[in-house]
Amino acid sequence: MSEFITQGTFRPQVQKSLAKAYHLAVNKSNLSFSQCMGNSFRQTVSGLFSHAKMNTEVMLSGHIEATRERVENTEGDYVIAPQDTTYYNYSGQKKMSGLGVIQGKVRGLMQHNVLLVNESGLPLGLLGQQYWTRKGGLNLPKGEKESSKWLKGLDAINQQASQSSKCFVAVEDREGDVFSLFKAPRLSNVELLVRVYQWRNLEVVGSQVVCKLPEVSSHLRDYGTERVRIYRHNREVELTLRLRAGAVNVYPEKDWSPSKHKTQGLSLVVAEEIGCLDPKTQEEIFCPKEAAIWYLLTSLPIDTEEQVIRVTRFYALRWQVERFHYTLKSGALQVEKLQFDDIHTLVNALAFYSVVGWKLLALTHAVRKNSDQSARAVFDESEVMLLQKVSSSKIVSIGEAVLALAKLIGFAPSKKQPFPGVKVLATALERFFFMKLGYEGSNGLADP
Repeated sequence: MSEFITQGTFRPQVQKSLAKAYHLAVNKSNLSFSQCMGNSFRQTVSGLFSHAKMNTEVMLSGHIEATRERVENTEGDYVIAPQDTTYYNYSGQKKMSGLGVIQGKVRGLMQHNVLLVNESGLPLGLLGQQYWTRKGGLNLPKGEKESSKWLKGLDAINQQASQSSKCFVAVEDREGDVFSLFKAPRLSNVELLVRVYQWRNLEVVGSQVVCKLPEVSSHLRDYGTERVRIYRHNREVELTLRLRAGAVNVYPEKDWSPSKHKTQGLSLVVAEEIGCLDPKTQEEIFCPKEAAIWYLLTSLPIDTEEQVIRVTRFYALRWQVERFHYTLKSGALQVEKLQFDDIHTLVNALAFYSVVGWKLLALTHAVRKNSDQSARAVFDESEVMLLQKVSSSKIVSIGEAVLALAKLIGFAPSKKQPFPGVKVLATALERFFFMKLGYEGSNGLADP
């Protein structure tokens, strides 16, 4: 399935042009937009981004549909759905119209994403995306707060869950500590997992004790320790966490009656960092001043040690959405260097590059973490068939697909380096792209 199936009145040629631009961007991610597309094709793609009938819903329609297909084919019963907001700084683009204010004199816009990740951490794709400005061309409707992004994201998750056999876990960081989100309607196969921090009153269900958030740990059952990996300062680290958990009711704001409005059916997992390792060197790098403590409010069951550990592990997977934003910005695509005349064109370009960013993130993660998963979790059917053809071997797993790719540029796996690094993979993808063009052309499938 194509990542770009446009809706509305667009001709099939638009889909072909977007697909071609997508493959160029994925396989030449180290180049600028102009260098990647070339002078002539750059004008074609820019014209699509600026078209009056093009919007993010249209741009992402094919990708979201393909993401839904990947969700149903992925391993495991749960799909993790982290939400997060990133801020794009375009202060250097003096002539771009429609930009708003991020903070102070910094000009730009906000983007909020719902990313779907399987239980092993493999990014499956985007489920939803929102854009807005402050005092710019994409301001929120009058009276609507920015915190509504969490409820809109949950709506998208509910809609996906209504068509799926999977269970979805909506995951939010501290910014998602919004009482209305705790009470928002969820389908039976949608769970909530929010890192809370506000000093609300909590009622510990087992003991009926009412206390503030920082005081709650001593009233919860001890579930031992667990190790999880996250990114901190753009570096992967392994945390050792002390776990406590118990059922709680969250009290509402002061002017609301606790008996009428407190939450029901939620629990709290407190995960306190007591150790930190560099997983590459196994060096202890724990810093007490930097130690994390997560207060994880969830609707997931916590009756057993295994279930408490699962809550912590699912929250750790939230870091994939931060890696997604890193890939879009400083990690690979440098989207803050995009130059267009207006915010309408920019937003459509950012939606386009979001699909590119997902592909790069998924490939990088698959190479390092999930080499035994199905190749079709990241590569489409035609890509798998072509890799089988050029490697003269059957390809089932992602690891086999990546090795077939790397073999195109002479990479030989070793005990020390069983899979290629990001730079080798990027070079191999570029070679594979031109190979695909030649193969499609010989079969009458290339773009005119």
